[in-house]
Amino acid sequence: MNELEQSEGMSPAEEMSAPVLPEKPRFSASWQEIAAALAMYLLAWIWFDLEQPAWLLIFVAGFVGLAELLHRETPRPRESWFWLGCMLVLTASVVFDRYNAWEEAIFPLFFLHIFAVWWLLCRSGRLSEGESGHLLPFDALNAFLVFPFKHFFLRIRCLWYGLTHLGRGEQRVKAETLVWSAAAVLAAVLLFAKAVQLLMRADDGFGALLEDFANWFSFDFDGIRLLFSLPVGAYAFGLLAGAAREDAELLHERGSRLKTWLTTLRKVPSPVFAVLMAAFALLYLAFFILQGRYLFGAFTRTLPEGFVVAEYARQGFFELCRVMAVNFALLWLASRLPERPLREQTLLRACALALLIESLLFAVVAASKIGLYIDCFGFTPLRLQSMWLVCVLFAGCIAALYSLLTGKKSFRAWMFFGAASLSLLCLY
Repeated sequence: MNELEQSEGMSPAEEMSAPVLPEKPRFSASWQEIAAALAMYLLAWIWFDLEQPAWLLIFVAGFVGLAELLHRETPRPRESWFWLGCMLVLTASVVFDRYNAWEEAIFPLFFLHIFAVWWLLCRSGRLSEGESGHLLPFDALNAFLVFPFKHFFLRIRCLWYGLTHLGRGEQRVKAETLVWSAAAVLAAVLLFAKAVQLLMRADDGFGALLEDFANWFSFDFDGIRLLFSLPVGAYAFGLLAGAAREDAELLHERGSRLKTWLTTLRKVPSPVFAVLMAAFALLYLAFFILQGRYLFGAFTRTLPEGFVVAEYARQGFFELCRVMAVNFALLWLASRLPERPLREQTLLRACALALLIESLLFAVVAASKIGLYIDCFGFTPLRLQSMWLVCVLFAGCIAALYSLLTGKKSFRAWMFFGAASLSLLCLY
C-alpha cells in the first residue's frame, strides 16, 4: 500500500494529529573522547604553571596531541601548519627565555593561547569559510565563547558515559585499559618525584646537580588550584571535543548566510560615501601640506624649533596609528554600505585609493619617528612593539591597495604577516 492509499484510509482525526518529531539521538562518547576527558584534568592543572618551561612543553604537546586524537578523521588543511608553527615559535620563546620585546612571559603566553585556539579551529575544519578570512570576528566568537560554553559540561557527560554505558566488548576493554594505564603513570610520576626529592635531601652534592632539573618540574599542590582547574579543564575540553561535535557543513552554511546578509546592508547612496571619503582625503591632504616640515623632519634629521628628539619622536605617534585604524574602519564601511560595490564605482574607488595612499604616508611618518628614537637612544621593548605595530599597519595598507586594484582577497595574507611577525618578535 502506497502513501496515497494509506492517507485515503486514515480518519479525519488521524490526518489532523500532530506530526511525529524525529527522536533525538541518545548521547554517546567514543573512547578517544573519554581519554581526552581524563587527560584534560592533568593539563588543566599544568595550565597554572605555564611559565615553567617543562610544564609548558607538556601542555602544548598534550593540547596538540588531544586535538589530533579527536580530529584524526578530519583532513588537515595546509593553513593549519602555519598556525602550528606560530605556536611552536611562541613556545620556544618562553622555554628559552627569549621574549625581551615584552619583558614578561605573560605576553607571549597570551598570544600562544590565541594561536592555539585558531590552530584548533583551522585543524578541525570549523572555520566559517573553510579558511581564515573576513569572517574572523564570527569565527573568533565561535572559538572563544560558543563552542567552549555550549559544551562546557561535555567532559562530565563523557566520563559518566564511560562509567555507565560501555559494554563488555572492545570499547569496555579500551576504557578500562586507559583508566588503569593513566592511574599507573600518574602514580609512577608522583613516586619518582618523591624519590628525587628524598635523594636531594640525603646528599647535598646530588641535590646541587639536580637543582635545575627539579626547578623545571616544581609546583605547589593546593586545593584552590585544584578547584580552579576544574572550570579551566571544562572550558578547554568543551573547545577541543565540542568543535568535533559541531557540524562543519552547517558552520559553512551559516558563514554563507552571514555574507549574504552583509550584502543586504547596501542601502546608502553612493554619492553620500563619495562626499564623506573625499572630505577625509582633503583633510589629510591639508594636514600634510600645513605640517609637512614638521612631519617629515625625521627624514632630514632637522627638528622643529623647541623640540628635542625624545619629545618629537613620541608626540603624535600613536595618534597617527589611530588615524590609520579610523581609515580602515571607513574603508570597511565603504565596501559594505554603498548601493553598488566599491570597485564598480570610479569615484569611490579613487577616493579609497587616495585614503590608502595617505594612510601609507601616515605609516611612513610614524615609522620615521620611532626609527629616529631608536637610532638615538637604542632599542627598548616599547619601541620594538611600536615599530612592529607600524609595520603591520603599513602591510595592511599594502594588502588593501592590492585588493582594491586587482579585486583579489588579501586579508588572509595580512593575517599571516601579522601572526608571523608577532611570533618572531617574541624571539628577540
